[in-house]
Amino acid sequence: MEDNFENELEQLKKENEALRSKIEDAASKTKRKEERRKKTLSWTWKLFTGANLNKSFNNWFTEFHSQKNVSPDTSASLLTALVKRFVRVRLLSLVLLLFSIVPSLISLYILVKQNALIHTQNRLVEGSRRASYSFQLASLFDLIDKSPGTGFNKKTRNRIVSLASVLKPYEYLDEDGEKTVLLSPERTQLLLFILGSNFTKTELTAIFDNADFSYCDLRNTNLSGKHLAGINLSHSNLENCELNSANLNNADLSKSNLKNIQFSNGSAKNTVFRDSNLDNAKITKAKSLAGADFTDAKTSNANFNLSDTKNTKGLN
Repeated sequence: MEDNFENELEQLKKENEALRSKIEDAASKTKRKEERRKKTLSWTWKLFTGANLNKSFNNWFTEFHSQKNVSPDTSASLLTALVKRFVRVRLLSLVLLLFSIVPSLISLYILVKQNALIHTQNRLVEGSRRASYSFQLASLFDLIDKSPGTGFNKKTRNRIVSLASVLKPYEYLDEDGEKTVLLSPERTQLLLFILGSNFTKTELTAIFDNADFSYCDLRNTNLSGKHLAGINLSHSNLENCELNSANLNNADLSKSNLKNIQFSNGSAKNTVFRDSNLDNAKITKAKSLAGADFTDAKTSNANFNLSDTKNTKGLN
């Protein structure tokens, strides 16, 4: 009986020690958690305020609670620490902003490179498309050459008109290799071939009344004596072009480069020169300029000697 009682007592002691140990462990863990929380809060506060600002705050509150009167030096020190901390925070924000901008700049650079590749691919596609038009040009030229004098009919005219409409202008490097120009060399080739063929003036007029020959590149070309009545040559480049005795009646030369052209003894009745560049142009002895529109055209050093400009628009 007595032995059982001692065993139970011993067992109770062990259980009591185990419970005490658990309680102490729990209390120790709680204390450690509290200490870690306090350290975390203290570290966060110090990180935000900085050592100087934290010290200034402590000094200010110590004097405020102990003396009820804070010295000017302590207040000045606290204010200085606040300003410094504000500046530091702003600098940190700026650094973080820069770090956020860098990925954006990288993405933008990649996007620009991709756009450049897409643009190059589009140029290659455009080159392939123009190559197919070259075959159509060759086929049309063969048709006209094989039937001299009888090569023009309604079907041929329609082929010329449709082909001229699809030979769109595109950008390519100019002769100086420094800037791009928007012109259609293929359309220019088609026009020069037509002008060099044996088409009558009536047949040419039928073509020009329907076909689009804008954006042609006719620099330094001799078109003297050519029948160009009713042609659309807007946005074209005719710099240094010779047009002596040419027929430009009812033609559209708006927004074209006509610098240094030679146009003597020709006719330009009702021709549109609006917004064109006629600097240094020599339009002398013109047979007719009646109804020609020179509105907003550049005519610096242009020579209209012996040409009647009374019934024109836009010329003084």
